[in-house]
Formats: sequence, C-alpha cells, structure tokens
Amino acid sequence: MNIMKNKSISIIYAVITFFFLSVSFTFAQNVDEPVLVAHFPMELNAQKNSVTELISGKNYAVTNNAVCENIPGAVGQALRFDGYSTYINAQINSNNLSDQAISTEIWVAMENYPMMNVDGASDEMTVIAGNRKIAEQSGFAFVLNAHGVYGFEVYINGQKQVCYSGAKLPRYEWVHLQAVVSIAKKTISLYNNGRLVRRISFEGNSISVGTKQLIIGKSYDDVWTGPFRLNTINGLIDDFKIYSGELAKQATALLIAENPADLSIPAIRFQDEIQRPVFHGMPGANWTNEPHGLVFYNNQYHLFFQKNGNGPYWGRIHWGHITSNDLVTWKEEKTAIIPENPFDIKGAWSGCIFTDNELTAGKPHIFYTAVDYSKASIAEASPLDEDLIEWQKSLIIPNRPNGLEDDFRDPYVFKSNGNYYLIVGSRKEGRGCATLHQYNTQAKTWSNDGRIFYQAAHRDYGEFWEMPVIVPMSEGKWLFAATPLGCKDGVQTLYWVGTINPDGTFNPFSSTPKEVELSNMSKDGFGLLSPSIMQKDGKNVAIGIVPDKLGSGDNYAIGWAHTFSLPREWTLDANNNLVQKPYSGLTAMRNNAESFSQTDFSLNGVQSLSPVNGKALEIESTFLVSSDAGQKFGFNLRKNGNNAIQLYYQPASNQLTLDARNVSRLSNDGWLYNGLYQSPLPQTFSAGQSVKLHIFLDHSILDIFINDTWAFSVRVFPTDVNSDGVEVFSERSTQVQSLKAWNFNQKNTTAISDITPTNQDIYLTGNRLCFKNISANAQVNIYNLQGQLLVKQNHTNNIFLPEKQLYIVQAKDNNQIITRKLMGL
Repeated sequence: MNIMKNKSISIIYAVITFFFLSVSFTFAQNVDEPVLVAHFPMELNAQKNSVTELISGKNYAVTNNAVCENIPGAVGQALRFDGYSTYINAQINSNNLSDQAISTEIWVAMENYPMMNVDGASDEMTVIAGNRKIAEQSGFAFVLNAHGVYGFEVYINGQKQVCYSGAKLPRYEWVHLQAVVSIAKKTISLYNNGRLVRRISFEGNSISVGTKQLIIGKSYDDVWTGPFRLNTINGLIDDFKIYSGELAKQATALLIAENPADLSIPAIRFQDEIQRPVFHGMPGANWTNEPHGLVFYNNQYHLFFQKNGNGPYWGRIHWGHITSNDLVTWKEEKTAIIPENPFDIKGAWSGCIFTDNELTAGKPHIFYTAVDYSKASIAEASPLDEDLIEWQKSLIIPNRPNGLEDDFRDPYVFKSNGNYYLIVGSRKEGRGCATLHQYNTQAKTWSNDGRIFYQAAHRDYGEFWEMPVIVPMSEGKWLFAATPLGCKDGVQTLYWVGTINPDGTFNPFSSTPKEVELSNMSKDGFGLLSPSIMQKDGKNVAIGIVPDKLGSGDNYAIGWAHTFSLPREWTLDANNNLVQKPYSGLTAMRNNAESFSQTDFSLNGVQSLSPVNGKALEIESTFLVSSDAGQKFGFNLRKNGNNAIQLYYQPASNQLTLDARNVSRLSNDGWLYNGLYQSPLPQTFSAGQSVKLHIFLDHSILDIFINDTWAFSVRVFPTDVNSDGVEVFSERSTQVQSLKAWNFNQKNTTAISDITPTNQDIYLTGNRLCFKNISANAQVNIYNLQGQLLVKQNHTNNIFLPEKQLYIVQAKDNNQIITRKLMGL
C-alpha cells in the first residue's frame, strides 16, 4: 500500500504511543517509566536526502549511491537500504540514557542478509541500528550476520553481552524487534513481533551506554570489496526508537504493520538512468549472471539465474527468479536458492532446470552447483509450491569424480533412450570436458565414476568448460553447447551438433566447434554467453547473459551489472549450422507503439526514421545488394549532431560493422574492440540478393539479427542523454525493399516497482472514522489492543470510536490493506 505521513503525524503518534505505554498497559511489574530519548521515523525530508530525529529535531544525511528512497512502511514511510551504499551517521543525546536500564525498538524487513565476505559466509555481525563501537567497548545495537542470525549487543561494564535469537530473521516481511536491558534484573530480553525469543543473564552493575554517535544501516568497521561495502543492510528500516528505562513488552495487537513489506526496487532509483535496459529481462538491481533455468510451468515462464542481491558485484551467489507471461515483460520474485546449508555455504552456483513425470514428478527441479569451503558438489532442489517460490534442497553428488584436474560445476540434466543423465563441466588432461552421471531409478542415486560425456579435441576449444547444455533438435540430432574458459579467443560460447550414443556419451559430427555469436563479435567474454534453452510449442527458445564488461566503479555508479539477451529461436540448417532469429512473441511489443514504415524506395544519402527515435526501439529492414562496389548501407543510432553509433554492411567486402567510436560512452572494451566490432558474414551476397538487418536497441544493449540466420548482442553505453536520433543511410544508391521501425520509449522495466503514493488514509473527525480515497466496497475491521475484533463491516461514514483508547483500524481495499492506529476521543 502507498500511504504518506508527514512528520507532524509521526510526532503525534509518538506522543500517543508514549501516553499508551505509560498509562494504559503494563505487561511487566516494577518497570521504571521509560523516557523516549531518540526517535527516527525514517521519513525523508522535503529535499529527499536526510531524515529527522524527532526528539532533538536535527536532520541527518542519508549516505546513498543514488537517490534516497522512501517506501510505504510499517509506520508511515520506511527507508530503503540498497545493500552496499546506504547508511546514516546520526547522533543521540546519550547523556539522557540511564546506565541502569535502556530499551530500543525498530521495524525491519530484509531482502537479503548482509554479504560480509564475498567468498563465503562470515559469522561477523553488522549493525542494523545503534551506537555499538567495538574499539571503545561501549554502546548497544541491533545486529545481523550473513547467516540471518540476529539479536542485540550491549556493553555492560565495558564487556560485550550478546543476546541472539536462535532462529533466522525472516526475509520479505516486516519484523518488529525490541530489546530491554535491565541492571536490576541482570537480564537482556529480545522480542520479535511481541514474542520473547531470547533472554540472557549477565553480571554487572552499569550499562556502558556509549557516545552520542549513532549509525543506522551498517557497522562502524567497514568491510570492502573494491568500492562496495559488504557490511551494509539490504532492506527496509522504519521507526527506530531508543528509551531510557525499561520498556514494557509491546502488545501483539500494536505490532501490525500499516503496509506490506515491499522489497521490489522503487522506480525512482533508475528514473534518470540512460543505460538500463527496459525490455530485456533482468533483476531489479545489483548483480546477475548466467540464466540457467528457463522453463514454462503453471502457465508462466520462469527464468532462474545467478544473483547477488546485495550489490552490483560478484559474491556469495544465490539463485534469483523472474517470471513472465510472454517473455517480454518480467517480474522479479523472491530469491529461490540461498546458500545456507553446510554443502552450499560458500555459494549456490549455476546449474539447470529439469522437468519430467518420472524423475521430478512433473514439477521443475533445480540442479545446481553447491560450494562449501573446500569443494564443489551437486545439489537438487524441489519446489514447495506451484509458483516455484519456496524450495527444498538436498545433496545428490557429494564431490567430483576421480581423474579431473580442476573444478566441477554447472550440472545439466537430459533424458535419452529412456535413461536420465547429468553432465557437469570440468577439465581433464588440460582440456575442457563434461562428466557423465547416470541416474539409477531403483536406487534413486546418480553415478559418479568419472565417465566423460564429451571432451574438447584441442586446448583451443577451452581448458575448462562452464555451463554445458545438451538439447534435442530435429531429425534425431542433438546440440551440445558450452562456455569454455581459455579458448584461443578467450571466453565464448561454442556448440557442436551430433548424436547421443547408447551409453549416454556424445558423438559429434565434427570435433571442431562453431560459435553461437557471429564470428569475431564475442571474444573474451563479450556477447551472449551461457544460454539457457527451453523447448515449447515446437520451438527452441534461448536466453543468455550479455555481460557489460564495465569496471567496478561504473557498476557502483549505475547500481546494476549485466543483463539477459532477448529470447532467440534456434533451429539447425541442412549443414548443421545454428540458425537464429528473434523470438516471435517479441512482436507484441509493437502493439500501440509509435512507428515508421516505408517500402520499395531508392536511398542515396541519409533519411530520418522520425517519429521513431530514442534509446529503446526496433528496426526491421531489407536492402537489395547492387553491383556497385562502393555500396554501403545501414543505420545511425543514438545520434546527436554528427555523433552516432553506425551499423552497416559492405557487400564488396562482405563485412558487417558496428562502430561506436564516434560517441561518448562508458568504456567497456578499450583493451580489445575499442568500440569497433567487425565480422565477415558466413555467406556472401551477390547483386539482386537481399540482406535483412533486424535491430533491437535498448539503451546500453543492441541485439542484431542478420537474415534471420546469424545474431550477436553487444553492449555500448552511450553517455549523451540527448543522443536519440535514428537514421537510415546508404553510400551509393540502394534499393530498400522494406523498412519498419517501432518506438519503445515508454518504460516497462523489469522488476521495478512504481511505488506511487495513492493518498489513501483513515483518520478521525471527532470520534467518527473518515476514509480518504478508499472504495465503498472496502471491508473495515476494528481491533482493540488485545487483538479482539470489535467491528467488521463494509465501509460507511457512520463508524465511531466511542471510547478513549487506542484502536487498530484496517480497511481492506482491492486486495490491499490500509492500517491505522487511532485514539478514540
């Protein structure tokens, strides 16, 4: 829900809450009357760059990489912390804190647990909020670590005392934490949503209350990888309060969040971003990689992928999850696989999705690389629901087989001749290979004897194979693809075509692989890599990762790293060459789009495609090759003045060129391409033949298809915000048989939530409830503070709160819940 509260309302609520706590309810005896010393409602000021501590009235800046983000919170507005840059340095009047009793409370909703260590899970705690300083042996704080262990730390007589919960802090939901430290009772009590989860005893006679310096969102002792902090909070923080004295346990009925915990990325974060794609699949922010897990299930497309939700850098990898109804518009779901078991504590690395009536009971199962601190193993995860949100994991192959020289990762499952097999990428005798494991349907175990599915014939084809994939094609043929490391041209995706032998091994028609991307366009990790292939409705649909190849400083600045390719349809021609064209469903993007269309015209010079322009568009064109040796035709993209990205073809040299050297851009290829990408086409074209150029431009990425046969994807990153021009050009006369273009400038960004305030509210006029912008069909529930339902009826203007007490009022409006705590008069 989208509910706005100004600071005056927050102050009134603080006063009401204090009145209630001190007068109405007491859940513990002999409790000193608490005094509110500090209160951070977490609502941004008018400039949207700081928050106010209400007791002192002082403002404190929010340190953040991009714009600061308020989200409808548990009480009014919550502050979004991005996981690598957001925190607040603030102050409190620590002189007003008793050294005999302190209490504090806070609302939190986590997307991920803090990173702390990119290469594994650290036990070290970071600070959610507090003034704990280890070096000074003073202060207190709510704390959280990479495992999800949470609790409260405080110094008593200069000695650290810890009160940790035995369970993990829930993610994707609001949690109210409360801690009470009592010297008189010699106890520290920790509450979660009003329930006591831990109480410890200690010896000591004085709380080391610490200094006035306070921090929210990270610990004082920073942990770094490059420019990224690892000790930062990723989620929502709201309504942080500190008291002098013992605060009574909050009544459960008080602890109803006004809004659900929305952990999607707010649209405001990238509203001025000119590099972020808007019609390519990708998570809402931060780091992504191999999309190994494209599947259609329960009337929905699912794409699983490698993810670090804590920042745009590699570290302790999870499995992310996005969904779509059409492979065009995507929504990010909760993280699917979290590295939290002993066998995957270092990371849940890549793998595949496989569905079979016998092996997986008709449900998609995830097979992935589980990495601990010493080795890689293979794990399987089965879904606990039909939406594939929650998963249950188990270990199926505990270690790599004997005879391998290197790592062992990226399982892929297939079925041939009634048998189930699993292949895993590795290295043997200095050459890349894939191991072969067969499933025993009786014992329900996988073999691990070191058999090889297929191995590179030469080191030029890779010294280690990542992400092996084997899929059936037409006429009994199989396509085997891998993304080798150490190829003669660096990292790129290669494929072989052949058959599966009766023993499950691969028999290629040729030991020489071919490139998935158009030759020369995908060296050293550029272009589409590690495709995931789904077979549906007679089509082979492939989506791969297209790395951005930027430096970490640029990734920090833009707040995300990498994107997925557009879906491609794959077939084989008579010579076993891969044929690629855009997924047919992409035409749905053209609906209601501004367009350009012209057919059968002669072009010699430059022509604008207006009204089509901008940073997100599609061009579909067919040119006729002439006998003129100087013929050159193509497009100027992202043009401003004399500067543009050029894509063109020269029939005489059979050369296709993408030239981005003439535009200002983020440098991602200076050591290799330096903005100039060139390749001969696999086929030459004579006079009278047609060349089709099909282009998808989406801000920093181009997906280019030639004659519905060859394809490549490239990242360009122009930095000129006004570079929106689009032109077709020809040097020498060229007959243009067809030219169509469509504008996709309206953002339809994957996994971004446009959290716009709806200006809905519930308030009192006298003792009558008033409802602002809430439909007449809304159901109204009124509770007392014991959680008893007092009123349940449809919304009317004749509902009264007759007694002077605090009520919880809920209105359920169009599947959304609006909650207010109101004092009857």
